[in-house]
Order: sequence, then structure tokens, then C-alpha cells
Amino acid sequence: MKIVKKIFIGLTAVVILLIASAIILPILFKDKIKSKIDEEIAKTVNADVIFDVNGFSLSAFRHFPNITIEVKELGVFNREPFTGVHLFVVERFDVEINLKDVLFGDQLRVKGITLVRPQINVKVLKDGRANYNITYPSKDTVKSTEPNKFSFAIDNWSIEDGEVVYDDATKPFFMSLNGLNHSGSGNFNETQFDLTTKTVADSVTVRYGGTEYLTNKHASINAIIGISEGYTKYVFKENSARVNDFALSFDGWFKMNEKDFGMDINFKSPENTFKSLLSLVPGMYSKDFAKVETKGDLSFSGFVKGTYSDKQLPAFNVDLKVKDAMFKYPSLPTAVSNINMDLFIDNKTGVIENTLVDLKKLHLDFGSNPLDARATIENLKNYRMNADLKASLNLAELNKMFPMEGMEMKGTFKAVASAKGVYDSIKKIIPTVDVAMSLTNGYAKSSQFPIPLQDLKFNATVKNTSGKIAETFITVSGFSMLMDGEKFTADLLLKNLDDYTWDLKANGGIDIGKMTKIFPLDGMTLAGKALASIETKGKYSDVTAKHYDRLPTSGSASLTDFKFTSKTLPYAVTIAQANASFNPQKIEVKNTNGTIGKSDFSVDGAISNYIGYVFGKETIKGNLNYNSTLLDLNEFMTDNAPTDKKDTAKLHIVPIPSNVDFVLHSDIKTVKMMEYFITQASGDVIVKNSIADLSSMKFNMLGGAFVVNGTYNTKDIQRPKYNFALKIDNLSIQQAASSFSIVKAYAPIAGMATGKFGTDFKVSGELGQDMMPKLNTVNGDGLIKIAEAAVTQSKLIAGVTSLTNLSNTDQVTLKNVLMSATITDGKLSVKPFNVKFGDYTTAVTGSTALNGVIDYSMKMNVPAGKLGAQFQGLVNQYAGTNNSTSEIPLNINLGGTFANPKATLISQEQKQQVQQAVTDAAKQKGNEALKQAANGTKPEDIVNNILTGKKDTTRKQATETKPQNILNTILHPKKDTTSSNAKGDSTKAAQDLLQDKLQGLFKKKKKN
Repeated sequence: MKIVKKIFIGLTAVVILLIASAIILPILFKDKIKSKIDEEIAKTVNADVIFDVNGFSLSAFRHFPNITIEVKELGVFNREPFTGVHLFVVERFDVEINLKDVLFGDQLRVKGITLVRPQINVKVLKDGRANYNITYPSKDTVKSTEPNKFSFAIDNWSIEDGEVVYDDATKPFFMSLNGLNHSGSGNFNETQFDLTTKTVADSVTVRYGGTEYLTNKHASINAIIGISEGYTKYVFKENSARVNDFALSFDGWFKMNEKDFGMDINFKSPENTFKSLLSLVPGMYSKDFAKVETKGDLSFSGFVKGTYSDKQLPAFNVDLKVKDAMFKYPSLPTAVSNINMDLFIDNKTGVIENTLVDLKKLHLDFGSNPLDARATIENLKNYRMNADLKASLNLAELNKMFPMEGMEMKGTFKAVASAKGVYDSIKKIIPTVDVAMSLTNGYAKSSQFPIPLQDLKFNATVKNTSGKIAETFITVSGFSMLMDGEKFTADLLLKNLDDYTWDLKANGGIDIGKMTKIFPLDGMTLAGKALASIETKGKYSDVTAKHYDRLPTSGSASLTDFKFTSKTLPYAVTIAQANASFNPQKIEVKNTNGTIGKSDFSVDGAISNYIGYVFGKETIKGNLNYNSTLLDLNEFMTDNAPTDKKDTAKLHIVPIPSNVDFVLHSDIKTVKMMEYFITQASGDVIVKNSIADLSSMKFNMLGGAFVVNGTYNTKDIQRPKYNFALKIDNLSIQQAASSFSIVKAYAPIAGMATGKFGTDFKVSGELGQDMMPKLNTVNGDGLIKIAEAAVTQSKLIAGVTSLTNLSNTDQVTLKNVLMSATITDGKLSVKPFNVKFGDYTTAVTGSTALNGVIDYSMKMNVPAGKLGAQFQGLVNQYAGTNNSTSEIPLNINLGGTFANPKATLISQEQKQQVQQAVTDAAKQKGNEALKQAANGTKPEDIVNNILTGKKDTTRKQATETKPQNILNTILHPKKDTTSSNAKGDSTKAAQDLLQDKLQGLFKKKKKN
């Protein structure tokens, strides 16, 4: 019993330990596990794999005794050229693993894999690069011959609410699956096993070669597939597929060989109802489709058999028959009946040229209006065809067969067409064609607009009797329509499709607004009335050869009360009136006026080479007069219209077209640009080669008068340039400092100045994408004229006052100053000019850098008496004068920055001046001694007079009167205790862009 008890206790301890380990170990080692995963991914995957450690978990209890690994919000993003494009994103990824296999076995059995709301996005570029190529190539060149003791198996897998996109530009092929739910199971560890799958997609879209074969179709597939021969052969056992209501079953096999694919697959529709086929017609499969009344028999079958490779196709066959079918909407009185179709597509050899498409019969009765067609195409290389079509439709009866809510049509449309022959674009051969179409008593009305199109009629023919493209004739004669009492007529002859030759006449008026009510335009509105009388003839070869003189085009046109609005534009365009007459050479624009947003305009002049501009992308030329009372440039320079008085919208570069050559003579009363108003603007703007050249552009702004000559260059739209010569008179210094970024950057002290200035200045540089100058690219030079100005309350002035300890220096005045300045690579330099610090004339020269660092030298002329009694006494003692107005130059260096200036004294000149005074005094004493000797004074008395006297005070005075000490005493009575503390910049850590992208995808998915 004791042994049993000990065993029981031991087992209990082990179980408790295992339970505790199962709870604690995933928590303790979660970071290490993720770190190891990241390390292994980096070794093998050339992509960014994004997941949060907090979204990673291990559990031994969810499916005990299996371990469940869960990863939330996982994303895989390839790198260039697919940066930012997700390859695989999943909201939750679960993997269930057998614990026993992990601990003791040589087989890893995955019990289950679950993907919750995955987004799989496969993209292949035209050059073949694919975003799924994310693994590094293997470095192992020798294959191992030893058997692998470790094996892998999976029991089942599932996808819940997935999205799959496959976009291959090399084919080109596109497929998207939305609302994908899939489950499957199979033992991949066996050499031969059955794969069982169930798949449902809420929406399937398939495009190939520019043609959309499926559009938002509901699809489902249930399949049991036998897999063998090393996963290369797939045998279809029990399989069924359904697209909308159309069902398809298939059997046979598919094999992946080393260089090609082998197959033998048969397919057919297990149902024989016409309604299932009708569900594939776009627009038919709606929520009321079940109520549609149908009858008729359907048979659909075919096969694909043979080999598929780069050089070979398998043989294939499709046979579709519809017999005695009809359909009728429950709410409409008339059915589309007597539907019969016999279509056979066959290729026995796998050579595409040998494909036969034979539409033996197609017949439909639209009420009492029959449509018959047949067509045979014997191959898909030169399309040898023989086809006929005949139809007569009473358009009024179509309203009784198809739901066209809010739309009413009348009239009789007839068409008879036949085509026979081959199509060869290289030999310029087409089938012989004979087509005749007509519309009589036409009428169309939309519920959105009560005014109909009436009296619609035309006759059209297409004829070619020889099969030569050049001998094709297309005519549209007698086209006319009436809308709200306004008639429009047109006739067209188009011939020679090898060199399009046309003869068009059009005359009449159109109410544009009413036309858009009948034919709505998404995202925009149009209104206005257009009248035109146009005649044009020509050949396309003359267009390409630029022989525009051979294109006789003439006529006149007018437009009144025109208005255009669009979701993509923040402003409306209106034209109150516009008149134009034209010939092949030019268009004369007369009496044209309107508005663009808040801006009004009036234009007249001539536009030439318009035909070359339209057809050949040549340069259009013009010479126009432009007048306006208000031009609001802000509306053209921003993405969105401003919502308040102060425009805070981001500005953008305004590109100048390269194929526009215009001279614009402008006269504008007011221009609004950003928060500034420009008045009385006049001058010429020459637009050519992506450059706008301003010639003698005069205007008033900020109280000053401007004259501008120069260019705005957008040849390189990423680095637009400007080069202007500015002449400015009577402009406020303070307003210039607050308005112009260049002044603000180089002379912020101007914001504290009163007065006005003028300038003749040339400036050039680059603009940023926000239309602001890039200051590090600025270059310029010129003269700045200041008649009278004053500056107070500046740190610069305060620093000089503190240094010199002079009174009355807290105000700087400028009068009749002519300043020469240059800007080189963003650095401003000024040549010497005079200002007054209080009463003291000061010469200033130096430079300002973009980072605010200043380096200025100032030479201030100060009377000696203003520097203190001690300095004056020194001068008096040795110079033998007591003149207090003798000027002493003080040289001051002003460094630091505008925000924290530092003034220091350059004392070398003062030292030299005092030393010279002492030398002069010594010479004077020597001369006096000589005079004393000449007068008979004893030598010992002369020496005593020079060296003795007041012995005690002389030594002290000699010490005190050393030039440097006197200068320091006068200019530095107090210790400079000023100090500056640099503030450390803090940089915010950059956020992970891919993590943001991943979160955005999940938010978008949840919204859907």
C-alpha cells in the first residue's frame, strides 16, 4: 500500500507540474519564442513579417493534449518593387500541433490550421517579378541522398471570410475572390490519399486579355480529389461546381510533368434548365431572380484533353444548346420568347489556328420583334468568317420586357448585316461587309428630367465589297434630334479605314444641361447652351504629316450660360458668353467672359495651331488679352477650397504645360495670393516651354509699388525654379518682414523697424512643392534704399549698449542709407553702411546664415569724454590736451544668433591709440629736458624732474595708466555674467510604417 501511495503521490505531482508548466511556460518564454521566430524568418525570408508579441500565444488547454499556437494580426510585406503592398495579412492564424509528436516522435502532425479573415494579394508585374518570391535562394548545391527521418502531416485546414486577389500582368489575368470560406482535409504524409475540400465565394470576378468573363458571381465548389505519384497527379472523383445558379460537374485527371501538364478532363452541366444559364447574364442574377418565369431546355458539355506547354495547347470542345426557352419578369407583361441557340466550339489538334467557332443558330423574339443571327469562324488566326444578323425592334415594346425604371423609349430600329471573308491586319484585308441600320420616330425620356429627346432619326450604312480596308465606306445621313424646341442635325461620310478620310457637317443648338439629365455624368454637372455650325473635311495622313492647310475646317460657335462643377475641383467654372469663329489656321475668340471659382475673367484674341495641338500634341499658340477684377490664385494652388478667411490649405506647384506658347496681356484689378492682396496688376505673361516669363509686370502690394521681370520655370516639376528682377518702392519694412520668408529668414530685426524702403534686387533659386522658396538655394544681389527708419527693443541693440556702457544707444536710426547686399548659396552678406546708435555714427558690415548665425563688424565713433574720466585723463596727460570731443573708434563684433546675440569688443585699435599717446608724451618730455639743459639747469635736476617728483604716486599711476588696464576699467566696469544654455533637441522615434499599414488593412476589413 505504501508503494501504491508513493506512486499515486508521484503521479499526482507530475500531473500538477505538467499543468503548471502548461500555464507558465508559454508566458515565461513568449518573448524568447518570438525572438527565435524572427531570427529564423530573417535567415530564409526576404520580406517584412509583422506581428506583435502581444498577439502571439501558446495554449495547451484549448485542444488538449494538442498544443495550439495563435498569432493575431500577422502581415507579410514584400520589398521593392512591392513596398507597402501586402502579400498576406490575417486577423488570426491558429495552428494545432500534436504534443506527443513534438516530444517523442519523428513526425510533426499538424492537427489543424485555421485562417480567420485572411487577405491574400498575389501580384506579378509585366517583367515577371512576383511579390510571392520572398525566399532567399538555397546555397546548398549538393542534394542529400540520405533519407529524411522527419516527416510532416496535416489533418485539416480552414479559411473563414477570406479575400484572394491574383493579378498577373504577364498574361494578363486577374481574379478576385471575396467572402471566401474554405475547408479541406487530407493526409499529406501518405503517398496516395484523397483530398476533400468545400469552397464557397460570395463574389468572383475573372478578367483575361482585357475581357471580363465573370463579374461578381457567387461560386461554390465541392470536390474529392485523389492525389498520387508524388503529389503530381490529381484524379477528380466526386466534384461539382456552381456559378450563380449554373452548375457544372467534371471528372478525369490532371498531371504536372517536369516540362508540361497532361490532362483528360470532361465537364458537363448536370441540370438541363435554361434558367441556370440565364443566371450568368449580367444584371439578371438579382434578389428577384427566383421570381423570374422561365422555361426551356439546356445542354452543356465539353472536354479538355492533351498536353499544355509553352508551345502546345490541349484539344478542347464546348457544345451548348438552348431549345424553346423564354423568360419573363413577374412585373412586366411581355416575355422574351422562342429562344434557340446552337453553339459549337471545337479544336481537335491543340493548334489555336485550327479552332472552329460555329454559332449555327441564334433566335430570340422580343415580343413581336425577331432577332436572328448566325456566325462561323474557322480559325482564330485570320478569322475566316461568314456571319449574318437581322433585327427589327420596336423600342416601345422593350419597356414591357426589361425593367427600365424611369426610362421610356419609342421608335423603330432596324438592322441588317452580313460579313464574309478573312481579317488580316498585316495584309490590310477585312471581310466584305454590308450593314444597314436605321432609326425612325425615335424618342427617349428619363425620369430624372422631364424634357425628352424627340424626333430621333438616322440612316447609317457600312459597305466594303472588295475586302480591302481602304475601300470601306461608312455613312451617317439625316441624323437629327429635337430637344426642347432646339434642333440638331449632322451628316458624316467616313471612308478609307487605311487613311481615315472624313466629311462632316453639323449644325444646331444643344442644351448641355438637359443632355446630361438624359445621359448623366458621374461626379460632374454641366449646364449651358451651345450653338454651332461646323464643316470639316480631311485625311488622317495630312494630320500626321502636319499638312493642316489641307484640312478645310470652318464655322462658328457660341456658348452661353455655361457652368461646370466636378467632385475633383473645389470651384465651379462658368462662362456667361463666348463666341468663336475658326478656320484651319486659327480660332478667333471674341466677347468671352465668365468666372473660375471666385475669379472673373474677360478674354479676347486669337489661338493658332489648334488642330496640331488636338491631333498631334503639337504646341498650341495664342495671343490673348486677359482682364479681371479679381483673380484668386489660392483656388488653383490648393487641393481644397479654403473654408475660412485665412487660407490654411496646403499649396502645390502650378505646372506650366510644355506645349503651350501664349502671350497673355493682362490687366487685373485685384489678385489674391495666400493672405495677400495685389492691386492694379498689369503687364505681359509669356508662357512657353514650361516657363512663365513675366515682362514688366507692375502691381501694388503691402502699400508698396512693384515692377517684376523674370521667369517661373517648371521644366523639372520636382525642382521648379524662379529668377526675378524686382524693383520695389515705398514698401513698409515691418510688412515685408512679416510677409516674405526671405526677409523673415535673413533680417528678422526688420520686424521691429519702422519706416519704408525700396530696392533694385535680382533673386533666383528653387521652390519647394509648397510653392515656398528653398532658402538654401537662394542667390541674389542688389541695392536696398532706406530713406528713414528706426529700430528699438532689439536684443542686438541691447547687447551693444551693455557692452559699451554708453547712454542713448538703445535706438538705431537709418537715414538715406544705400545698402549693397548679396545672397550666395543661401548666405546674406552686406557691404559697409552707416547707421546711428543714438548719437554715435556706426559703420556696419557682415553676414547672416540660414541657421540664424550672424557675423557682423561695427565701428562706432565715440567722443573720448563719453568713455569716462579715466580714459579722458590718460589722453589729456599724454596728449597735452583736455578736448573731450576727440573721437575714439570702438570696434565691436556681433556674433551668435538673432535669438541670442553676443557682442564682444575688438580692442586692438584702442591699444594702439593709447600706446601712440604714451609715445608722443615721452617724446614731449625729452624735448622739455633738452630745453632745460640749454637754459643751464643742472643735469641732476633735469633727471630728478623726469624720474622723481611724487615718487609714491608715479609708480601707482604708471600701473594704473597701462593702456590695457585703463581700457578694461573703462569698457568692462563689471564682470560679464551673461551665459547661455543650449537646449537639447528631442527627436521623436519614427513609427513603424508597415505596422500602420497592417492596422489600416484590418480596420478596412472590419468596416466591410
